[in-house]
Amino acid sequence: MAKEREKKLYVALLGNYAAELKLLLTTLLLLCAVATLLQFLPSRFTISASDLRVCISRVTQTTQTIPNSTNATSPPVTATASASASASPLVASLSSTTSPSPPPPSPPSSEQILPDGTIKRVFNPYGSAAYNFVTMGAYRGGLDTFAIIGIASKPLHVYAKPTYECAWFSLAGDKKKLSTTVGYKILPDWGYGRVYTVVIVNCTFPIPVNADNSGGKLVLFASTSGGGDASFNTTDRIEALTEQPRTLDTTLFSSKPKYDYLYCGSSLYGNLNPQRVREWIAYHVKFFGPRSHFVIHDAGGVHPQVLEVLKPWMDLGYVTLHDIRDQERFDGYYHNQFMVVNDCLHRYKFMAKWMFFFDVDEYIYVPPKSTIKSVLDSLSEYSQFTIEQMPMSSKLCLTSDYGKTYRYIFVKLLNFSNFVVFI
Repeated sequence: MAKEREKKLYVALLGNYAAELKLLLTTLLLLCAVATLLQFLPSRFTISASDLRVCISRVTQTTQTIPNSTNATSPPVTATASASASASPLVASLSSTTSPSPPPPSPPSSEQILPDGTIKRVFNPYGSAAYNFVTMGAYRGGLDTFAIIGIASKPLHVYAKPTYECAWFSLAGDKKKLSTTVGYKILPDWGYGRVYTVVIVNCTFPIPVNADNSGGKLVLFASTSGGGDASFNTTDRIEALTEQPRTLDTTLFSSKPKYDYLYCGSSLYGNLNPQRVREWIAYHVKFFGPRSHFVIHDAGGVHPQVLEVLKPWMDLGYVTLHDIRDQERFDGYYHNQFMVVNDCLHRYKFMAKWMFFFDVDEYIYVPPKSTIKSVLDSLSEYSQFTIEQMPMSSKLCLTSDYGKTYRYIFVKLLNFSNFVVFI
């Protein structure tokens, strides 16, 4: 009787697990068949270690629910990549080195026929024509005002009305917003922009910010306001400037400038002549004197020979060289020179009494018995003045220079001084 009861129990158990056994045997049969086929495939159809790692990582990252056939009312047992303390160290290390794949892009919409018989067409956008805003720098203009210098999509500003909002956030633990203001935009390149146009955003707050020198962040919220894709009002959050605690020097706004004269150079590009650069820098260092400084912007023109010319002046403290070659990624007017000189203006305006903007093929000249100081002292009531060009007489050219590619031109600086331009 005991043997018959035991035999019936075996039969019952086999009956309960018949489906599972069939599935197991079928799986083993398929694995054997695949393993046999792999023997006849070419070597290029092999499973690499990286493929195996990806498979293992996906398996370990996916929560697998294992049903309990003996107790239907008990909660399912779950296995995850990090829940089991007895998991294989190899599996754990492999899963930690692989990141989950990004979600697949949503399929494009397709046209459809409406109930009234109309064919509903669709328009699927791809990519981005131009960035909303590209920042080059952000600088204080005082205790309550800032300037953010950059470029933005020209069609956005020509055909739409993008808006800007500035906010100041504390660096304290609460990270709270302390003040906000509407950003006032300035377009200084007068429509010369190409894909991108220069945009200066002025942020003037109703109260001084970071007056206690506790640190903070200037954040710009740039909104397309329906430009580009009119179905969306995209707003980008841009952290334009960060002031660490106890780093704000307010005496910069009221103390005597470090330099009398500071030169802001336009973007230098192309195959510059090192000898011409040597003559230019030596002439103007002597012309402006020891309390002068020159900011050079390299847009690809400062090759090793030119750098060799500038390096001694950099070591003496007369020249600061900025590498701006990355701006070539963004198609703006004349190597984005309007953005470059505006950045130089706002970056150094508290460091000099006078700032000059002209090219390295131009020379400033003042008449005899005059100096640059006497000329500028006579213009002290003005905050800025412009330079007017006047051609030089061709009779002053040397016969030995006939047939050369360059020409000499005089440029008059109001009624007081002249430029000499080498073209």
